[in-house]
Amino acid sequence: MLVGQQLGQPIVLGFVLTGSMNAQPADMAPGDGFVAVPPAITGDVGEGDVVTFEAQELQGGGLTTHRIVDETDQGYITRGDANPFTDQDGPEPPVQESQIVAVALEIGGDVVVIPRIGQAVLLLQSGFGAAASALSGVPGLGGIADGNVGSLMVVMGLLLLAYSLVGEAIGGSRARSGRGDRSRDRRGETSAVLVLIVILLLITVPATASMVVPSGTDDITIVSSQTPSSSPTVIERGGSVEYTYNFTNDGPIPRIASVNAASTGVDVADSSLVAARGETASTTVTLHAPEETGAYVRSVSEWQYVQFLPVPILLSLHAIHPFAAVAAINVVIIAAVTTVYVFAVGLAPLRFRDRGRDLSLSDRVRRLIRRWR
Repeated sequence: MLVGQQLGQPIVLGFVLTGSMNAQPADMAPGDGFVAVPPAITGDVGEGDVVTFEAQELQGGGLTTHRIVDETDQGYITRGDANPFTDQDGPEPPVQESQIVAVALEIGGDVVVIPRIGQAVLLLQSGFGAAASALSGVPGLGGIADGNVGSLMVVMGLLLLAYSLVGEAIGGSRARSGRGDRSRDRRGETSAVLVLIVILLLITVPATASMVVPSGTDDITIVSSQTPSSSPTVIERGGSVEYTYNFTNDGPIPRIASVNAASTGVDVADSSLVAARGETASTTVTLHAPEETGAYVRSVSEWQYVQFLPVPILLSLHAIHPFAAVAAINVVIIAAVTTVYVFAVGLAPLRFRDRGRDLSLSDRVRRLIRRWR
């Protein structure tokens, strides 16, 4: 659930933060959870469905879970079950298909509610936030408070290092209490499977982040005007404007971008872009203005993938769901790394010969200093 919040895409479970749905028929109190089903699985949504969408104005924007109460040519009208007015009675524009990231599972017309599951997530977030604020004051770790992925990985590494040092210190104290007897346990062995899992995590986590983090939907607000204008976002009613959409690959591995229209009034000339290292691929996007004057939202979605699979296969998986393509790429990475590892290292425990006594790190440092003297 924490990962889903960071990605802006509920994974399996979601939860509500406010009491806007704390009324019949949903009756979801703040902190209550629900089963989040991707819209690619549920198919078309409609009136009566409870959806999680990326709000533009509600409470400053972000994920919002409300019920669809109407459908118009401009998008969906949404409202919290406990709210007297729709979201669109306020500043929120009609919700587009591209903004919907999940649909709440319903059985017999009732939302499946998991009481208070979100409260645990909120407590964890508070703890992480406090830790991030404290660590952001450490030189070199200022990006933690801003959610810098690299800094967060550095923190994880430091925590693992601290854990290993504490564990070794405890082991050393136990050795001293045993008068320095040679260890007869099997601490000289390390699980090869555990090492493999760590290696896979160190490879797949950054690879997944490099695909998911830059992907998403770009919203462009256009104005359908009665008169033409030099502004590219002010279009004469019934007219259209074209612009060049660029996709640049700054990574070392060829990448694929799937660029698609995520709202009405958008046409994409070439939806699949392939760029080698340091190259830029482009396509033409056309924005259409309706006959009625006013402000409208036009959306273009982009999903990036490292090219570890043929383009047709990746695009077919993307058509099912973007995370299906990401999962398939991770499967290829895991299979390749595991195969090389098994042939080169094997899965038998890794044994390290230790002819010294069971000493803590501090004792070893003291002995080393005495040798230097």
